[in-house]
Amino acid sequence: MRNMAQKRAIIITAVGAGGKSTYLKHRALDYVRRGLRAAVTTTTHICAPEGSREGEYLIHGTDGIDYVGTPAAGEKLSAPPADVLEAVCREYDAVLVEGDGSHCMPVKIPRPGEPVIPEDTDEIAVVMGRQAIGRRLEVVCHRYDPGRLPGGIVTDQMLEQIAREFYIAPLRERYPRAKVFYSPSAYEPEKMNQTASLPVTAVVLASGFGRRYGGNKLLAEYDGKPLYRHVLDHVTGALGKEHTVVVTQYREIMDEMAKEGICALYNEYAAEGISASIRIGTQEALRRETSEAVVFFAADMPCLAQDEIRRYVHQFLWSGKNYGCMESGPEHIMTNPGAFRLKEAAGSLLQLSGDRGAMRIMKPHPHEIYRYQTAEEEVRDIDVR
Repeated sequence: MRNMAQKRAIIITAVGAGGKSTYLKHRALDYVRRGLRAAVTTTTHICAPEGSREGEYLIHGTDGIDYVGTPAAGEKLSAPPADVLEAVCREYDAVLVEGDGSHCMPVKIPRPGEPVIPEDTDEIAVVMGRQAIGRRLEVVCHRYDPGRLPGGIVTDQMLEQIAREFYIAPLRERYPRAKVFYSPSAYEPEKMNQTASLPVTAVVLASGFGRRYGGNKLLAEYDGKPLYRHVLDHVTGALGKEHTVVVTQYREIMDEMAKEGICALYNEYAAEGISASIRIGTQEALRRETSEAVVFFAADMPCLAQDEIRRYVHQFLWSGKNYGCMESGPEHIMTNPGAFRLKEAAGSLLQLSGDRGAMRIMKPHPHEIYRYQTAEEEVRDIDVR
């Protein structure tokens, strides 16, 4: 790419899937702490830091890290011009490159032409997200191809196999001078069952009128019990009764919750729409001093499994992001349950009105959303008989 005699910076490229940006940031911070200059850039796309403006190639970010790229749509930076990257490599001690995209999914199988790596890279870190462990590969893998890799439940061994077969082996052949190695994400699925001290309030929204259904669908029998009980049982099983709140306009549900020792709040403003339930749930979460986040569950999604709920909430809290949602289908449709850090989102949640949900709060902040991929059948809601 350039005359090696002119090179000053070490170039480190991260490829693969879930955790690349975090890996590069940690490496960059290590250089900054040592009094060295570090810049983060991309050959594909990365999130643009706050304060970036159109036409700027170099953005001074937080923590002493600079970002280099061409401003692109969707608050992103794409690859900078070659001459800009040349100058950065001469002026900085370390240039850290994101050389792959995975659509926020934790696992990836690259297609021909991927990843995109600068020719004179010194190190190539192959990252895979351990948050995929225990889940179906076909749900959590970007560009999954059953012809290239059988499905199954993801394990540490499977992640390492994917990294070695589809990345490390071919990259060592293409870049013999570079150090190529596997770097799994730092997520610890072993801690997923530790729910007693979770700083979260789970709000089950059970105030709907069921107009499209033609009556109170929440009390209608579905697979042997009232529809709302499926979500409620899965939430309490995943997170514990002590973290669960039910917001409802139905006295039958209020009475049942009183018998079971589950917090239930009466919604006298149900006619206003879902925003009334969200406000009531948010107020209860704020009242609980141990809650850092609130997660809203629609009571008409009976197929959302207990294990999916536990993983989703645990991974959202671990991510450090301000918002969370599930995604399903090839179009990556954002869907409930929505998760919100109270410090960031409580004010906006309390100002909601009408019959529109809370997803509109997070959509203007795409880089602050933790996206949890799940199968379409998991998040199917019941709207008609």
